Amino acid sequence: MSCPSVKKFLLGLATAAVLGPVSARATDLLAVRHWSAPDHTRIVIDLSEAAAYLHWTLEDPPRIAVDVADGAFRFPTAEVPIEDGIVKRLRFNVLSGGKAQVVLDLERETRYDVFALEKIENKPDRIVVDVKKPVSSVVPTIPRREPRPEQIIGPETFGDFVIMIDPGHGGEDTGRRNPDGVKEKHLALEFSEALVAEINSRRGYRAELTRKGDYFVSLARRREIAEERGAHLFISIHFNAAPATSARGTEVFFVSLTGADSRATRELEEAENSADLVGGVPPIDRETETNLARMLVNLRQNDSVERSQRLATIVTDHVDRVRGIETRRVKQAGFAVLKSLFIPAILVEVGFLTNRDDVRFVRSDANRTRYVAALADGVVQYVEDVEVPRLGWKIHTVNRGETLSQIAVAYSMDVQALRGANGLPGDRIYPGQKLRVRPR
Repeated sequence: MSCPSVKKFLLGLATAAVLGPVSARATDLLAVRHWSAPDHTRIVIDLSEAAAYLHWTLEDPPRIAVDVADGAFRFPTAEVPIEDGIVKRLRFNVLSGGKAQVVLDLERETRYDVFALEKIENKPDRIVVDVKKPVSSVVPTIPRREPRPEQIIGPETFGDFVIMIDPGHGGEDTGRRNPDGVKEKHLALEFSEALVAEINSRRGYRAELTRKGDYFVSLARRREIAEERGAHLFISIHFNAAPATSARGTEVFFVSLTGADSRATRELEEAENSADLVGGVPPIDRETETNLARMLVNLRQNDSVERSQRLATIVTDHVDRVRGIETRRVKQAGFAVLKSLFIPAILVEVGFLTNRDDVRFVRSDANRTRYVAALADGVVQYVEDVEVPRLGWKIHTVNRGETLSQIAVAYSMDVQALRGANGLPGDRIYPGQKLRVRPR
């Protein structure tokens, strides 16, 4: 072992995480699972109980070793290939002294986090290893950068409205599921991808996703992505569940800074806010808690809560026109993913996975198409009714026989500016088309 490797080994011993006293009997390693995200690879070691463990890095080739004291593998220990550009493979060794070792062979040396999670819901005690993708090779689709201020869209700087679509859960956090094995995380991604495609088909709008695959994204990171991308609206897609199989329909929520106002909503709020506990994030530090508290104080002085209510109401009205799915009244809840956002934000519980009719509806491609079209219609109406006037514009509906130059003159606009405000490649317009124009 080279000198640098020895130094890292000693550092690993000095900073080893100890979850509790070493058990008198062996701790079972029940399974090892992995997910690949754009900026990291997550390895999860399921344990029969909390255990002491050590971790350190080794060189030539680069690798991370995690030793579980008094550990015993309860699964086949053949190598597990990953080959995602960060981690090559997983290997499993039985060491002297009763230690079970999990080795992560890396493509190159890089940063990583290791932390323990206590059992919660159907998840056992776990050790989580997050291996970071080197900065130079991070996929640029969702870059980590300084938050951008709200993009001011006005008469001189008009551009697309950016809608951030957030598929709930993912990776380790499966969300709700029904007896047939339908998982919320998969449905949320399917509906979100369809909604992004639908919104992107509308001129003047651009939608993006907070996650593009089956991997875990913390609630705080979802908000950060929206801020980094300069989003103007935020919509989180989820699916509900209830003890009573008769409960059904769509529920649309906007943020409450004081929490839920009913028992059922409180239970849903707790379930959605537990995503970080289920999916796993490192313990929050005091500085982060202080920053979140400051954000909530600022949010109380911002009008985004009122605008979120308008967005929730308009979206619900449009979904109410979709046949095959019921709609329930707009509600408030203290969903963590919506807090600290200074833009209108809503959470849509599309349907109940515990209701047979709702499951049949959401698993239909045709129904999904109609549903996301209604959501997109609601977004467009909200923007035209609320955001466009707020940002100093108005909507003009093209009348039969009108030309672009006539409309430009009527609103004291240059034809080129009118084209730019509406993303028009030329002068062709049609009756009924809606154009963003300057107020007279």
